Amino acid sequence: MDLLFKRYASPFLLVDQEILYGEFSEFADGLVDRDEHDKLWQFWLHKVFAQNQSFQQWKDDVSHKDETIPDEEIEATVLNSLSLLQSFEI
Repeated sequence: MDLLFKRYASPFLLVDQEILYGEFSEFADGLVDRDEHDKLWQFWLHKVFAQNQSFQQWKDDVSHKDETIPDEEIEATVLNSLSLLQSFEI
């Protein structure tokens, strides 16, 4: 709800309409995407110095959406987590 109140003064009517039209999921996804974009923009404005990159170039460089984790790494992480959990005493 914080994302809604950050952008809209009274988001309840808007949320009700999106639910009524069956588009709330798309609305929520778009809202999260816009918030992520805003955070990256603020970071780029205040933290990225003299790299001679546009915002879009920098954003593409730091974006990891197309990166996948190998199954072996996932399995190793799960096994490590299980061994940690088994070491606890109740």
